Order: sequence, then structure tokens, then C-alpha cells
Amino acid sequence: MASDFALLDGGLSTALEELGNSLNTSLWSGELLRTAPDQIRAAHKAYVDAGAQIVITSSYQISFPGCIARGWSEDDVVKALQLSVQLARESGAPKVAASIGPYGAYLADGSEYRGNYGVSEDELRTFHKRRLEILIATKPDYLAVETIPDMKEARVVLELLAELKNTIPVWISFSCKEGALLNSGEKFADAAKMAKELGADFVGINCTAPELISELLRSATGYGPFVIYPNSGRRWNAELKVWEGAPAALLQEDMDRWQSEGGAIIGGCCGIGPQAISEVRFPNTHA
Repeated sequence: MASDFALLDGGLSTALEELGNSLNTSLWSGELLRTAPDQIRAAHKAYVDAGAQIVITSSYQISFPGCIARGWSEDDVVKALQLSVQLARESGAPKVAASIGPYGAYLADGSEYRGNYGVSEDELRTFHKRRLEILIATKPDYLAVETIPDMKEARVVLELLAELKNTIPVWISFSCKEGALLNSGEKFADAAKMAKELGADFVGINCTAPELISELLRSATGYGPFVIYPNSGRRWNAELKVWEGAPAALLQEDMDRWQSEGGAIIGGCCGIGPQAISEVRFPNTHA
């Protein structure tokens, strides 16, 4: 079993909904950075109180084209990205990971669960570069490149980080499906190998059903350490913007196994709330 381990938080949107917030716009939890930042701080604190040693910021859905389409100014976007890290720090979190969501999150149509957007590498570079620059300048403890569904986008982001001479530890986390595959249909093992070769400190799996995690990890043995934060196993209805199906529990026995399979940072994603995180027990934890 790994000698060190850090407990990650759960789904920010899940904690926000438990606080009574409605998240049904294209910006999802990011909308609250302008309308109710205190709620974001409170949601982070709920995870800190539950024992999370790393919390992920509310910047996942914040992008220049996505926010401007909602009537924000460019300055509004810059301030929201900066505020996302500030609020996470103010929650008392030992460490903060700045969330970098995929291009598919901007489309707000569930594309992060399919991949293969049909856009060029130049378009992806333009989409990601300025946001990366702003988040790096806030000096978070980690950069969490999340829910990436295909290798092209992963490569673009990691190459950009190298060009920007980033020195903040990076994890790049993929959304995956049956057969040890990314949602794009590419092999997770190939993506993990590429990510490590391009400088990622951790390879991750997130917003993926818990029952798929071990097969994915075994397929990529040697390319860890891994960051693992599955969702509750439900499926996202992009049209209605709701999760559908019965949720699965985050089982201690699964998390013990994932740690033995190379997991260094483990928590939850959509549908996994503060109560579930509070019930996790691991020896030798560190932040």
C-alpha cells in the first residue's frame, strides 16, 4: 500500500446543492462566483470540516467565451478566476487545487463525456492559454486539469504549461468509460504514458463510475501516482442539466484498493458530498 495519501474533497456542485443552491445555467457552480461567493466558500469549508486536505476551486466552468456569452466582461472573468482560488484558501483548506475544466465544459452540452470536439489544436490553445496564465499567477498548490476526454486536448494543455514554464504541481485527470478507455475511445494507458512524458506530476481519473476505476488503474500500472475521484455512477443529462440514475456509494473497500493500486490523492466528484468524504478513513495521510 502507498505510504502517503491525501484526501481530496468531493463534488463542489453537490455541496452547493446541499446548501440549497440551484445550478442550472451553462456556468454551473461558476455562476455563484458573481452571485453568491459566500456559498462557494461555505461549500469548500464543508469539505474541510469533513477532513479533506485538498479542495478544488470553482473555476472548472469559467472560461472567457463561456462567461462572455452569459454577459460577463473580460474583467469579470479574470476576477472570477482569481476569486475562485481566494475562496478556497479562505475556507481553511490545507491545500488548494485550481480547476482547469475542458473545452467541453464551455460547450455545456456534455461534450466532456464524449470527447472528439472537432476543433483544432490552435482553437484549444486559444481557449486554455489565458485562463492558465491567470490561475498560475494565483499560486495554488496544484493545477487540476480535469475531466479531459481525449488525448489531443491533454497534449495541448500540457504543452502550454511547459511553454509557460509552470512550476506548480499538475495533475491531468481523464473522464473514462468501459474497457479502460477515455470517453473519446482512446486507451487510458496511452493517455497516462503521454501525460507523464509531457511533465504531468500525477495522472488522474475523475467523473467516472466507481466500478471502472480499478481496471483503468491496472491498465496504466507504472504511470502513477494517480489522482482518483469518481462520481456516484449516475449519467449526466446535458439537455436537462441533471444527473440521472441511482447513485452508488463511495465504499471504503474500493478506496483502499485504489490506494494499493497507486492512488496518492483520492476523493469524489459529482454526487459525492461532504458526508461521504467525512466517512473515509486512511492511515498515513498527508496534505
